[in-house]
Amino acid sequence: MKSFLEKIQIFWTFSFFILFLSSCANFGQPQGIGPTGLFYASYTLAVSERPLPKQPLKVGKSCLKRIGFFYVTGDASISAAASVGNIQEVFRIEKEATNYLSLYSTLCTVIGGI
Repeated sequence: MKSFLEKIQIFWTFSFFILFLSSCANFGQPQGIGPTGLFYASYTLAVSERPLPKQPLKVGKSCLKRIGFFYVTGDASISAAASVGNIQEVFRIEKEATNYLSLYSTLCTVIGGI
């Protein structure tokens, strides 16, 4: 039979392990914004917009991908999206997110500018 001290030690070790996992594992979208569906989610959020110019906007898109719970790759920064679209002045910023079964998800930054 285990002593009281051993039981306390096991309890705190188990509690620490659970708290560590819950704070490090993100089971939702990689960015943590917007709704998360258990099976599927896809949405676009407008983050910023200023008065649009009279000429048509060029579009640039950069993405971050998460595979499983442990592997994330990509660059979803505004500067990466601007370089993809060859944009010098930003007029609109949007975020697009997609989630499949919480095992594969993407977060993309889409910008419009000239």
